[in-house]
Amino acid sequence: MLLPEPYEFVDLDHLTSMVIQVTGYLDGTVIIHPKRPTPRHVRIMMDQRAMTAPPAQGEPIANEIPAIRLLGHRLDEMSGSPYWDVSSKTLRADLLARFTSGQAFPVTLRLTANGHAPRKRYSVEVVG
Repeated sequence: MLLPEPYEFVDLDHLTSMVIQVTGYLDGTVIIHPKRPTPRHVRIMMDQRAMTAPPAQGEPIANEIPAIRLLGHRLDEMSGSPYWDVSSKTLRADLLARFTSGQAFPVTLRLTANGHAPRKRYSVEVVG
């Protein structure tokens, strides 16, 4: 399922946290448009569109990637967003495992970033 725009990606700086009260989630995909496309981005786009030749130089690249949308509200600071999108593979896998194994909602989570892209990892702590 393609998650509707606008996207609100979780992208925290090293050792920065956010606290969210999650009331539900949606698992699906999002469309990203890499600012600096790599050969990997081009290959993914070609595979997803069954292209036999790469796009013309300068043509925008669009990739559909897995994501989980966390529904709820932020507790540690003001935010007008009713949801946050997670595209980090490891964080998405951690959250899906928790949610599909019977995690009751609402649940308050602290997400903390460790490291810098492309090796950034997130830790998840259930608060309260």
